Amino acid sequence: MKFCRKCDGIMKPNPAMEGYFECIKCNYLEKVGSDELTVKENLPEAEKREEGVVDDKNVFADYEHICEKCGFDKAQVIERQPYISDEDTLTFLKCGKCGYTIQLSRKIG
Repeated sequence: MKFCRKCDGIMKPNPAMEGYFECIKCNYLEKVGSDELTVKENLPEAEKREEGVVDDKNVFADYEHICEKCGFDKAQVIERQPYISDEDTLTFLKCGKCGYTIQLSRKIG
């Protein structure tokens, strides 16, 4: 982002004059070379992982439950409060690996 030298306003490209930027506050015009707009950034290399290593995506998955979709053995318990006071809370199990969610239903018998 480029800022105005006079009023510190934001400079935007001027569509009428190619290669010029115009301040949105004071209309100051400034010629900008193409090399001034190029910014190079050194990014760190991605971390290499060993094959066969499974990272747990969900750190809150600590309940013993086997997922129906992927077979992972840990799940997160999620309780959702009712909208109306006479309803029961809803309880869900969310897989710690794939995120597959099932609702635990209360049996009335």
